[in-house]
Amino acid sequence: MPNEDQDKTKVYNFDELNNTNEEPNEENQIFEMEVPKETNTPIENLDSRPDMDFFMKPPEEEKKKKKPNKIKEWWKKRSKKQKILLVSVLIIFLIALGVGIFFLVKSLKKEEVIEPPVDVIVEEENYRYENGNLIFLNANKESIGTYTCKNQNEELCFVSFYSTEDNFDIEKKIYENGTPVKTRASIIANNYVFINDNPRKEDTLITLYNIKEQKTEDVYQLVKNIGQNENSVILKNSDGKYGIVNFTETESATKLEFNYDYLGYLDNKENIYVFKESGRTMLMDETGKTISKVVNGTIKNANKSYIKIMQDTGAYEVYNYNGQNTFNDTFDYVELMEDYAILIKENKMYLKFYDKNKLNEEGIPLYNKEYVKTSVYDETNKLKETKESFLIEENNNTITITIFNGKDTSNQTVNKAEGVLSKSLKNINYLDGKLYIYKDSNKTELIGTYTCANKNNVGNGTNTLNNCKLASDTIWEDNDYEIPGTPGVIPVFNERFIFISDNPDLVNETNKTIVLYDLKKATNLGKYSAVNTYSYTGTEEITFSTTNNLQVIAKNQSGKFGVIKIGGSEIAGHIGFNYSEMESLRDYYVAKDANGYLLLNKSNGASITSAIPYKIRNYNDKYVKAINNGNYYIYANNGGQLTSKGFKYIELYDKFYAGVDANNQLGLYEYDKSAKSFLKTENGLVPLTLSKYYGNGTLAFKMNVTGNNYEVLVGNESNMYESVANGVLETKDER
Repeated sequence: MPNEDQDKTKVYNFDELNNTNEEPNEENQIFEMEVPKETNTPIENLDSRPDMDFFMKPPEEEKKKKKPNKIKEWWKKRSKKQKILLVSVLIIFLIALGVGIFFLVKSLKKEEVIEPPVDVIVEEENYRYENGNLIFLNANKESIGTYTCKNQNEELCFVSFYSTEDNFDIEKKIYENGTPVKTRASIIANNYVFINDNPRKEDTLITLYNIKEQKTEDVYQLVKNIGQNENSVILKNSDGKYGIVNFTETESATKLEFNYDYLGYLDNKENIYVFKESGRTMLMDETGKTISKVVNGTIKNANKSYIKIMQDTGAYEVYNYNGQNTFNDTFDYVELMEDYAILIKENKMYLKFYDKNKLNEEGIPLYNKEYVKTSVYDETNKLKETKESFLIEENNNTITITIFNGKDTSNQTVNKAEGVLSKSLKNINYLDGKLYIYKDSNKTELIGTYTCANKNNVGNGTNTLNNCKLASDTIWEDNDYEIPGTPGVIPVFNERFIFISDNPDLVNETNKTIVLYDLKKATNLGKYSAVNTYSYTGTEEITFSTTNNLQVIAKNQSGKFGVIKIGGSEIAGHIGFNYSEMESLRDYYVAKDANGYLLLNKSNGASITSAIPYKIRNYNDKYVKAINNGNYYIYANNGGQLTSKGFKYIELYDKFYAGVDANNQLGLYEYDKSAKSFLKTENGLVPLTLSKYYGNGTLAFKMNVTGNNYEVLVGNESNMYESVANGVLETKDER
């Protein structure tokens, strides 16, 4: 019987026989099995034999069973040095792995720690956001109610801001980036509040919330405040229409129906609203009554009578409520005051009453174009700078204009009373110490300007110029010639030459000044203490006269008289200033020098008489009459005295003279005879009723003389003349 060990047969992998170090796999796996001996075991029991396990187990299970043996065999084949190295590497790896796992676990545990929730509290002007709730505050910062936010985020749920859509010309507040500073909407009557509670920041729907009843009432697109009216607001509903809602502590009510395409409030004392309806822009009052006609352009502001409008070009205009252009002009900017407007053109400021009369003529220069005051704030709402061009303040009649130039300021004043006075002056304005002379009554065509040395004192109720004004003829003639008219303001000659009276308050003969001024050249041509152009305008209003050869008597400030001549384009001296007295007497000048009184030829200033010791009162071809101590005498042109007897009055005629004696009796006398009247009366005299002998009005007597025929007429208190004597003057031959 064969040995049992010999009956076993081994099967080897050829790679193992070749001493390779490859890891065994399914293809090179070494299998050992015993080949069973022949037995008498029935085939049906074959699967229960132990040596049949090889055929019943899957190769993978057998593979797993054999792997530990192979690792051991591989380890046994390593050298000692290799084993130490491998163990060291393994230990280091395990240490690193452990440290890594430690920190990984630690970090995972830290992430999994749940911190307690952080409170979110934001306090604003009239509410506090606290963890998803709005807590509303009164003026004393006391809680008056709450609202639970649908969108629990302080940037999504808050008390609304008033709309900034209006672009009226009122003070603007902006941040440094140019966006407008918003104003928080008020809590009305401690009960109604407008809330933004939207899922996105860009959403703008506004919810009206009733605090006491804790309910929402309506939704709007925007809300605007109405000046100082704390209980009414302008609202734009969800349909895009505007109206006004009024609130009490318990209810809200529509004050103005939601019928408007736009509605804005002009924040001034007039309580005016701007509205748009069917594409038309107008004004309404607080009751909703339309108060203006349709205007074309953008309404920037208004007062109780006028509207300022900006056109698409940026130009400003002023209209009245009837739709009429007030100034018939456009401007760079306009500011409406109560009774006048500030008009800016080419960066200069002009002030005008609404009737177009001026408060200043020369524009006030401005240094920037920040005509609407703008306050700039940083992100913490701290004021950083103020941009403005000017500031207007009124105190009684004084308008103070502060002009801003960077950090520097300067002031100019305008006297409103001067503007009021100027309204009443024809073709003249007196403004800021200057006289402005105009060609036309509308005062648009300026001829020239005179700067007063002595400014006028103009206040409430002043209706005339006192110190600086157009001069009047000084009527200091002292003669018996009938004045041909009523003196008045001296005309402006040739729209160029003008006489200005420019005197201090306490004026007297020593400081009285009349300036002859060239408006065209803006030049003083002379200063005088008195002048007489003999214009006799008879009015205190300005008049205009054209002349090429006007002689004017003037008294210089040294007290000497002479004559100047006004031509078409120049002023020239005519008679030298050599006389202590001078006046015009019909066709001649009466002048006084050191020797006496003379009659001067007006054409060349030559004397036609010898010196007369007394003041010449009148003349004829051969004689002059003069007065001394109230008595009249007759002198021949050569200076010889004709009468030795003085008369109360004398009138010269060609062939005789009339004399009135001390008893107011009239006689007629021949020049070459003794003083004996030739009247055919009882004593040659006629008694007179009146004692006015020359000038205008009813005189004591007058004569009708034709050739040698004469008639004496005597005036009476009934302003009638009665013929009392007549006759024929006998000639020498007849005598």
